[in-house]
Amino acid sequence: MTYSPLAAALETLRRQPESLIDVAEQALSARVPAWQGYAAWAPEKVREQARALAAQVRAGGACGPWYGLPVSVKDNIGLAGWPLRAGCADPLPSSWQGDAAITARCRRRGALFTGLTHSVPFAFTSLGVTVSGDGPRNPWDTARVCGGSSSGAAVSLVEGSAWLALGSDTAGSVRVPAAMTGTVGLKLTAGRWPMKGVVPLSHSLDSLGVMTASVADLAAALSICTDPLVPAAPRPLHGLRLGVLGGAPRVSAEPGIDEAFARALRELEAGGARCVEIDFPEADEADRLFRSGGLVAAELGMFLSLCLPSHHRQLEPLLAESIALSSELSAADYRQRLSDFYGLSRRAAARFRDMDIDALVLPTSPLTPPRRDSVTTPATYAAADAQILRHAAFVNYLRWCALSLPIGLDSVGMPVGLQLVMPGFAEPQLLGAAAAIERCLGTPHERQGLPPRP
Repeated sequence: MTYSPLAAALETLRRQPESLIDVAEQALSARVPAWQGYAAWAPEKVREQARALAAQVRAGGACGPWYGLPVSVKDNIGLAGWPLRAGCADPLPSSWQGDAAITARCRRRGALFTGLTHSVPFAFTSLGVTVSGDGPRNPWDTARVCGGSSSGAAVSLVEGSAWLALGSDTAGSVRVPAAMTGTVGLKLTAGRWPMKGVVPLSHSLDSLGVMTASVADLAAALSICTDPLVPAAPRPLHGLRLGVLGGAPRVSAEPGIDEAFARALRELEAGGARCVEIDFPEADEADRLFRSGGLVAAELGMFLSLCLPSHHRQLEPLLAESIALSSELSAADYRQRLSDFYGLSRRAAARFRDMDIDALVLPTSPLTPPRRDSVTTPATYAAADAQILRHAAFVNYLRWCALSLPIGLDSVGMPVGLQLVMPGFAEPQLLGAAAAIERCLGTPHERQGLPPRP
């Protein structure tokens, strides 16, 4: 079995519960303020949690399976005691200020929450910064974006203030920042984990996601969940059948990305995997449905009008314009898009079964992380935002699950991700395949090294 630093650390915490105090201090000291990962950061709250958890164990309480695990939470997921803003300037109403179902579950497991990580307003775009440039810096090159919208989540992992990060993914918002920061991001099937207490962007497409430093760490954390997401036994790489998406929605990538992807495939084939180029018409159709617009903005506009009218009036111009345009979508057109959406998911599942493959595979994003100074106008921002998701959004429109893992660096030294895609609720098989791939290619640290710290 591949060594997992996270598993080893959790075992140490179980044997030496008082070491949690040191773990908390290490997490706090790991933060890099210049990278701007956190929207809400309160060291004394973290210390108070650590003392309370350790006191419970001293009083005879059992260590939860995640006892002392430093977990960051995206600023659209409710976390009791921390001011939820969903990326906005003002906190949301009191009805949103409490644990979401998923953070309550993590709390029961003994997690140590390190804070709320940055997201753009309502997680609507995927560059990880606003048009004005507000948002986290990419640790590999602070002049570049991290990808988003779970941008702060990725930063918290790279800097080491969190060992596991919770995010959300509506069109790539966990996988894209994972790829662009050299971390691992799992997009769960929509409905796999409860969304109660998560500020919705699109109730039809939203799903939760988990990010860690490696697949081994991800498997270690999820293997002790009550909802088992990992296979009972390791999956061998030999015989793994990978369908390499050759046509749309895959597009030509920026320099070094396709080359890193091709090198990884050659290594996997040498290790016993079988790679075959395929076309997947339903993936292309899903991408076209995504690019036709309307569904996400319409559902966000509906939510804001009904539930957060005061925040609706404070939207940035780009988001306000998108919602205004979506209001022109008639009820009949909206229902037709929903019908297309659900029908597409069923047809894609049937085609996948007929293709004799275990997973689709393609680069997670065709873009090198854009420089922040190249996306400062509405036009340049919108163009990059659309392109950054070309390889990711179709997964949400199929209601499938996917995982991005690091495979190297592109021509300018930025991380490149390989994306594995499987039908909905196939997370155990997905994690089994990802673990086999990581064992073959090496850990992210071995594959790409580490970014410089300021």
